[in-house]
Amino acid sequence: MTYSLSRLFLRYLGVLFLIVFSGPGRPAEKAVSEDTYKVLKEADDFLRQGQASQALRQLRALQPQTRDKPFDQAVVQQYLAYAHAGANDFRAARQAAKAALDSKQLDADAEHGLHYLAGQAAFQLEAYRDSVSHLEQWLQSEPKADADIHYMTGYAAYQAKLTQSAIRHLEKAVALQKTPPSEWIQLLLSLYIDRKDYAKAEPIVKRLIASSPDKREWWRYLSSLYAQQDRYDRALSTMMMAYYLGEVRQEDVLQLVKLHAQQGYPVKAARMLEAELESKRIPRNYKNLKLLFSCWQLAREHKQASRILTEAAALAPNGEDFMLSGRLAMQRGDWTAAKKEFQKSLRKGGLKREEFARLWLGVAAFKSEDESLARQSLEPLLGIANVKQEAAFWLERIEKAKPSHNPPHQPDHPSS
Repeated sequence: MTYSLSRLFLRYLGVLFLIVFSGPGRPAEKAVSEDTYKVLKEADDFLRQGQASQALRQLRALQPQTRDKPFDQAVVQQYLAYAHAGANDFRAARQAAKAALDSKQLDADAEHGLHYLAGQAAFQLEAYRDSVSHLEQWLQSEPKADADIHYMTGYAAYQAKLTQSAIRHLEKAVALQKTPPSEWIQLLLSLYIDRKDYAKAEPIVKRLIASSPDKREWWRYLSSLYAQQDRYDRALSTMMMAYYLGEVRQEDVLQLVKLHAQQGYPVKAARMLEAELESKRIPRNYKNLKLLFSCWQLAREHKQASRILTEAAALAPNGEDFMLSGRLAMQRGDWTAAKKEFQKSLRKGGLKREEFARLWLGVAAFKSEDESLARQSLEPLLGIANVKQEAAFWLERIEKAKPSHNPPHQPDHPSS
């Protein structure tokens, strides 16, 4: 944004020399000496010709001669600020502008220009809070400042975490520009969203859509806004627009799948995701398979859900999904399948509640008439507090289920 510094010279150098000239009616204590005047005139000519380095040599040579002349010294610092800015030495420009302003020797017009310069220089140095301070002082006397300056001030305020100030200036910048750059609108939009000010964010996104209706990104923004307000019906229809615009990204599809599921269309969500996985536009990884499993579960399509969960479990980092698959098999009464799934979960490991996997394996083994495995799973659990009662219960069931090996009772014969 260094372009604004060049406009600084066009505006202020034209009147700079008039400020320091000792003309008729100007108080003597606020006029530079004749010697200072001559050097400043030469420096002024160099600056107008774009020869900042020549002007700097003149001004530095003049500095020692102004030590006992506060006003002359302040004006030399003023000129130095402009000369350093002309040489793109923003650090030196900022220091000189500060020295001139701190002197309190200059009039309001001179200070006005220096605030502009100091704000620009601080911006270039990423001293954003200082930049905002100077630019806002400058803007107080510039009711017709253009959009670029308001954007610069807003951006600096954003970087300095001065949120309210950032919003105020960015709103002004966007309002002043007939077709503001998209990055201006996006920055303002991000601030609205951070503050959960969706009422202001929504028209901003719609403005982006109006200017570029074929840009999928803006439709996604709008859908996200609706979703954050729990307006899922609108979020879904808006995301469908983005989907049919083409060039679909993975996150578009996944967001659309989630919206379908949230709105009570889990079968549609599952079928859409299945199709995208088959087309390989969406990778068939663990995370996406778990999402597909959730959709089939919501749809109560248990056979489909079980199939996908088994596939996901093989890709999982631990045995938790095999454990879940075993529990679902228990609910279906498929004890043989449940036994196999619990065995897989224990082999894979990494379980948060391994003792429960062993307990359920014991139950499934008992139900599938594998007494040896049932005992092997349950007996070690008798010493574990949170499962020992259940383990004891099922071991007692195993005992009761054992066939009796005693000979049948014979009635007593009557004595003869």
